[in-house]
Amino acid sequence: MMEVSPLVSAVVSFLFVIGLLLGTLWIVRAKGIGMGTLQGKGLRVVNSLRLGTKHRLDVVEYEGRRLLLGIAPNQITLLDNQAKETGAAEELSAAAGINADAGDAGDSPVSFAGQLRQFMGRDTKN
Repeated sequence: MMEVSPLVSAVVSFLFVIGLLLGTLWIVRAKGIGMGTLQGKGLRVVNSLRLGTKHRLDVVEYEGRRLLLGIAPNQITLLDNQAKETGAAEELSAAAGINADAGDAGDSPVSFAGQLRQFMGRDTKN
């Protein structure tokens, strides 16, 4: 019988442990164990606008609300929180950026686009 050197035994043991680790990680990822709260049920990113390499604005829908979030590398700021519009006409106008009550191209100060322009200091109506 051939005797196995301690170095070969250590390498085989190491490879076995790495294989078990990779197998466990694959099972956790495939089954989603421990990821129940991160699946985004009821949470949806509606729109995202990059302001630079590290900054962006996101519109997120959550529990009947639309949230405007300012996102930076170390900070997330809630900029606006509005009730989600319902109905086909309101959803079409929201997708086009038009305020249904004002009837204009979304430049009214009460429209989302108008509020965003005022907030960013780029209001075209002076």
